[in-house]
Amino acid sequence: MVFKFTALDADIGQVQVIDHYDIGEAKVYITSTGQYLIKEPPLSQEEYEFYGTITEHLMNSLPFIDKLETDEEKIHHLETHIWKEAQDTGQVEKVSKFFDRLRYYIIREVIGYGIFDVLIHDDDVEEVLAERFDRNVGVIHRRHSEAHILDTNIVIGKSDEMNSYVSRLMQKTGKSVNISKPIMDGTTKAKHRITVTFSNEVSLNGPTVTIRKFPSKPYTITHLLQFGTISKIMAAYIWVLIDAKAFGLIVGETGSGKTTLINSLMTMANPRWRILTIEETPELQIPHKRVVSLKTRTSPLIRSDNDIGIMELIKASLRMRPDFVIVGEVRGEEANEMFQSAATGHGGLSSIHGSDIKSALTRLAAEPINIKPSQQMLLWFAAHSTRLKGSDGKAIRRIRSLTEINPTEDGIAGTDLFSYDRRTDSFGLDDVEELIKKSKRLNHVAELLGVELVSDMQKRIQLLDQCLEKKAYDIPQVFEILKKYYSFVD
Repeated sequence: MVFKFTALDADIGQVQVIDHYDIGEAKVYITSTGQYLIKEPPLSQEEYEFYGTITEHLMNSLPFIDKLETDEEKIHHLETHIWKEAQDTGQVEKVSKFFDRLRYYIIREVIGYGIFDVLIHDDDVEEVLAERFDRNVGVIHRRHSEAHILDTNIVIGKSDEMNSYVSRLMQKTGKSVNISKPIMDGTTKAKHRITVTFSNEVSLNGPTVTIRKFPSKPYTITHLLQFGTISKIMAAYIWVLIDAKAFGLIVGETGSGKTTLINSLMTMANPRWRILTIEETPELQIPHKRVVSLKTRTSPLIRSDNDIGIMELIKASLRMRPDFVIVGEVRGEEANEMFQSAATGHGGLSSIHGSDIKSALTRLAAEPINIKPSQQMLLWFAAHSTRLKGSDGKAIRRIRSLTEINPTEDGIAGTDLFSYDRRTDSFGLDDVEELIKKSKRLNHVAELLGVELVSDMQKRIQLLDQCLEKKAYDIPQVFEILKKYYSFVD
């Protein structure tokens, strides 16, 4: 039932708190021993009973709430219901004294994520990890990554309760999980990716939850520059290639920031372009006005003739007049279609799992992907994104290497233009003229775009400098600065 809930509490008197902040009405404490403790507002027994009465009556209007488009509309409906219930029972004055706490729990349970609600709304939490029902739920925290996984004070407690919670989570993605289909993943409206297992059908210790979260506001190229993930000359180089509608590949391990890198790099793409994204589980957040986001369709239990895979979507994208096509990730034979489509004139980006660029290219050439050397010639560049431990022990993300791919008589040859040096926290090459001498692709781009390379690169670097100086972290701010490069003015 909706009206049952557990309020999280934390005794912080016996621990050393190194950070604390508020998430709505709740308080979060980070401890020196690697804990993420949540303290939610308490309800008295009388307040809890009133909460139960309200939510029991709300059960009848849940179908109506689900039809409302935005969270704001849903919250307004819930607030109206609270005050109506207070008036009907003659408790307006009493309810006004604990309205904020009452509102917090009703929103948390009716339209929120229940006991995980604080974790979902905390933008500093990157991932939520629950390995079993009787253990503390873990989180990976952006600002406290030195501890790797922080232990929360959330313990589900019982296997059947966690099964119910897992089912509730998947409903947020529009999917269902059960014994017949005990593994499921999906994406919420906020682009958080949820992967669950149900009962002990495939996971020995019972149901599990993994939630990979993305920032409520997508990162831009300014963020990457500020974080030190990429240098200005590297960003300008990739920007030039994107303008020339190059075909690039982002390589990296799980959690290395491949999707974030693609999102951020695309904030440099021409704001007037029509961009298509193709994914199995939607995660990309491309900021352009003209974006077509395509996703696969699969039957939940058996393969069907009505299934639509990555390969079919790539074929369809060619008839949609794209300027740029992004395939979220390639793993199999669909890569052949992606490489063939790259030959039709539009630009493209995709990602692939790999420990480095060389191994990723080797994997592309091997079964089951089997990209021929003649197809690999279509690739312009590859960037290796990775997660490292910084000098302060905290996790940092860097482009470890940026390799230009050029065709040869025998296939392809890679030129490492930039390589990350941990000792200096730099990427080596930092001179425009030296980069132009080293890069064959840039000279080809100069002919395509009709630009003088030195002045063109310097202009791009200056605009990226402006993004940093003006702290342009929001998409409209970045577009406002970078569109100066182009001849048009909105």
